Amino acid sequence: MNARDVRSIVMIVVGAVLALFFWDLRFFWFQGGPIGCVLVVLAMVDIWESRRGTPKKGLLAELRDDIVGGEDSSDTPEPGPRS
Repeated sequence: MNARDVRSIVMIVVGAVLALFFWDLRFFWFQGGPIGCVLVVLAMVDIWESRRGTPKKGLLAELRDDIVGGEDSSDTPEPGPRS
């Protein structure tokens, strides 16, 4: 079990606690229950992908790179025709 799996398990536990015990808790713009369900689903997908072994990064790391704009070789523009 690596750190990524432990982080995903913690996210599942936190999401389950939010969904079960704090469904109606409001904090700014979200409710505890729906955000808890989203956390559980994302963490389960992350564990599934880590067990499958295909991606080098987890789902959360990919989402973070998409939002923040991480370095990726597919982001480099292809050279176009010269005029």
